[in-house]
This record gives sequence, C-alpha cells and structure tokens, in this order.
Amino acid sequence: MENILAVLGGPRIQHLTTLMEDEGYCLMRAEFGPGVFVPLHSHEDRETFYVLSGELEAWSDGSWTSIRAGEIFDVPANTKHSIKNGSNESTFVIAVSTVRMGEFFKKVGRPAQSVKPGPPEPADLQNFRTVAAQYGFWLGSPEDNAAIGIKLG
Repeated sequence: MENILAVLGGPRIQHLTTLMEDEGYCLMRAEFGPGVFVPLHSHEDRETFYVLSGELEAWSDGSWTSIRAGEIFDVPANTKHSIKNGSNESTFVIAVSTVRMGEFFKKVGRPAQSVKPGPPEPADLQNFRTVAAQYGFWLGSPEDNAAIGIKLG
C-alpha cells in the first residue's frame, strides 16, 4: 500500500479517495495488525467498516461482537466504540466516513515507514490528544477502557 499512515501504535491507513469537501465522504483502507486496537472513543462522524479479510472484535452498545470477512460494523455518530484485532494475523478493512475524518487521520498519522515498532512516542500521543480535542472527540479514560477489557499503557 502506498502513502500509508500509521496512527499511533494502531491501524495503518491509506486514503483511497481525495479529501475534497464536495465529495461528502472519505474511503480508506486500513490494516489492523495482530494485537492492534483502537481505544474506546466517540465522534460526530459516522463510520462504516467492511472487513475484507481476517476478523476484528468491535465494541458498541455495551458488548463485543466479532466482525469477519464480508461483514460490516456500522458506527452511528456519537456512539462510543472500540475495535481490536485479537488474532495472530492482520485484518484488512475498508472504512467509509466523512472527509472530516479523513483529514483527522492525515493530521494524527505519520508515514508508516517512519514509525518504529513499539509504543507511540509521547509527542505523537500529545498531538493525537490535541487534534482529537480540536475535532470534538470523546476519548475514554484508562478506567473506561479497562471496563471493556482494553488495557492502556
């Protein structure tokens, strides 16, 4: 995949459409490597994930659900959700959201080839928190995440 962005220690994202306001949506391809997760959060943008290969666990509406190849995880606006890959293989998805979400990922992501394995750098974490606040995201606390089985740090 060309022009791949690494978002903290999580998914690797490639924009498949341009980020033009009049398009109304953004199409992205994402790879969730083994053990990769996205902590509990919410935002005003709807997201829809179509699993191309592999399997993800998705948390929404108070419980975890398995999402397999050919299945969809649809996240309405302002819904608290989390995603994790508990398998030993990478999972690939197509994500559809707003141009605004695509812009968010461009601001918080870094070229994947420049990101070292391991936990994210403190500066990257701070940038993520700052940009998320600018976009009005709600980010779950370590306690919120622990309550659904996600351990941060």
